[in-house]
Amino acid sequence: MILVAGASGFVGSALLPALLATHASGSDGTAPRAVRALVRREFDAVRLRAQGVEAVTGDLIDGRGLDAAMRGVRTLVYLVHTLDRGGDVVANDLLAVQNALIAARAAGVQRVVFLGHVAAAEDAPSQHLVARWATELAVRQSRLTWAVLRAPVIVGAGGTLFELIRRTVNRSPVVPLFRWRRTEIEPVALADVVEALVATIDDDGIRDRSFDITGPQRMTCAEAVRGWARAAGKHRVFLPLPGWGETFEEQLAWSLVRLPRRETRLLLETLRTRHVCADPSRRFPLGRRPVTYEEAVQAVLARR
Repeated sequence: MILVAGASGFVGSALLPALLATHASGSDGTAPRAVRALVRREFDAVRLRAQGVEAVTGDLIDGRGLDAAMRGVRTLVYLVHTLDRGGDVVANDLLAVQNALIAARAAGVQRVVFLGHVAAAEDAPSQHLVARWATELAVRQSRLTWAVLRAPVIVGAGGTLFELIRRTVNRSPVVPLFRWRRTEIEPVALADVVEALVATIDDDGIRDRSFDITGPQRMTCAEAVRGWARAAGKHRVFLPLPGWGETFEEQLAWSLVRLPRRETRLLLETLRTRHVCADPSRRFPLGRRPVTYEEAVQAVLARR
């Protein structure tokens, strides 16, 4: 049994169908996957059950429902963050992962697969990146077999940073570019993240190892913004501005692009540091060329 914690989130919503589709009938000689989703809201659980997914509700902060969720689970896929919760994000993320790991050990879970962030570090200039570092450290010290994948900005419909780019360009004739415009990123397609997660989940030989799953191009955030505008056919005025602009962008997220203010601000803070793979030997071996930024953007446009 595979338990996907954070199944209703951006990556989880794309991972679930991939897990259920591959080997779904066992026709290729492999056993069908047994997959369970852990979500916080009963609304999401009902929606997933209607799609044929076994779904349970639980809360990683207060520990509610975790014993039932972990029962019979062999692999825990941990996609959870607490950006939408009030209070200290580092403390919240640590409490959530500790509760999950305690319940996992008690239930006899053998392995945990964690999706973290390529820029996570103890001294990162971002609460979210420190929280990702602390969560990864907890996973690595859990006494469970573990595998860690780290991703930068993920290009796909529903990703908060990508949606900020997309909706701002689509809705505003003037696009502000603050200091983060110079930050280097290696944006990765959502499809590549999902493929890497599925491969890691299926390969028991990936034990106590970490990989970076990044795109094939290094670019600045400004180039990513302009790339979306070009692909979408939007002729915009790009306005370089001083400062990081997080307070302004937080307000913009709410008033113009309808994204959650707190989550947007915390994710914008991550752009104070580079989102790149520092060591090429740590790149995840996809077995093919990763999707380019332009191809990932076209995939988003094709879904409209």
